[in-house]
Amino acid sequence: MRNILVLIKNNLKIDILKNTFGFLVSLFAPILILFIMLKIISGNSGYLNIGIVDNDSSKTTKVIIESLKNQDGYNVNDINQDNIDNLFSEKAIDVAIVFNKGFENNIIINGKDEINVTSVENDGVGDLIKELLNREMLNIRDISLASNKDKDVYYNGLINYSNSTSVNVTKESLNDLYKEYSSSQMFVGFLIMFMLIRGMRTAYRIFDEKRENIYMRIFMAPVKSSEYYLADIISGYISVLIQVVLGIISINILNVETGLSNIQLFIILALVGLVSISLALCCSAFASNRTEASNIFNFANMFFLMVGGAFVPLEIIPPIIEKVSYFTPVRWAMESISAIQQGAQFSEVYKYLFIIILFAATFFVIGAYKTAKEEKKILIN
Repeated sequence: MRNILVLIKNNLKIDILKNTFGFLVSLFAPILILFIMLKIISGNSGYLNIGIVDNDSSKTTKVIIESLKNQDGYNVNDINQDNIDNLFSEKAIDVAIVFNKGFENNIIINGKDEINVTSVENDGVGDLIKELLNREMLNIRDISLASNKDKDVYYNGLINYSNSTSVNVTKESLNDLYKEYSSSQMFVGFLIMFMLIRGMRTAYRIFDEKRENIYMRIFMAPVKSSEYYLADIISGYISVLIQVVLGIISINILNVETGLSNIQLFIILALVGLVSISLALCCSAFASNRTEASNIFNFANMFFLMVGGAFVPLEIIPPIIEKVSYFTPVRWAMESISAIQQGAQFSEVYKYLFIIILFAATFFVIGAYKTAKEEKKILIN
């Protein structure tokens, strides 16, 4: 046990101190990617941008505009009527509302109102705004009828109405939630990629030690080969877990909604970490040098990531590839996250987690068996 602890400490020291810059870059690269994604996504918040053209500039229009501003989920700004078409083409606004001159006077004298609402055809946004405006205008028309064309009475009623406690319609931006879930899934995909790469560094260290003859010198000491490989696996897994913890911390700092608790996300990624280490062991077992191991690993890595849905949502990948994805551990990690985001309980995804463990165990057994055979050949020779 003491030998294992000494080797773990030495391996971590080599990983961190021998290439400090590379170690830090690989740790913080996923965080930087998440930050950039959030900056891009924040440019389009999903909230409705409403442009207002108030040609009447009356007390009534001010009350209506203020009621819109008080609604959650709407950005209300004054615009120039001549720029409406350009603003729509630039997607700077989703809805344009135009109050014609004499709007208030028509309400007081004639009890009639006309508000021009323009939106993108068939997007449903215009109907939503019209519904909100109709709710406001229904109350304002009642005030007009009660005033009996008396402006002073009308204005007093309007003031009382605007000061009264009203129920605001809250618009929860499901589009925003979808974007947050999508960005969090993509971040997890990048995090898994760097976890797999970090796992492969475990194999690289073995090849480097073989090349520098450190590998054979270690076995001249009272150290068993099983202790050496176990220490290598544990130290590599610790590095992967550091990556996971930093990733989860960054998600919390940047307030990204994942739909999962920190513990749930940690468990899923920790299991993927087991896959990264066992996959590295398996790839290195079938390679005679670092270059061969790197080629095998890079192919497996990209295959798992691209087919497993790390960067592309599983629901939009072609059917054939979707079927192949069932044979990748990344698929089941992303499936677990997606299922919980859609309302499944963590206990309901245990089957997915068990499959990830099976992948890790399979890679480990294959790698250990192949490595043991190679070790026997070395001892015989």
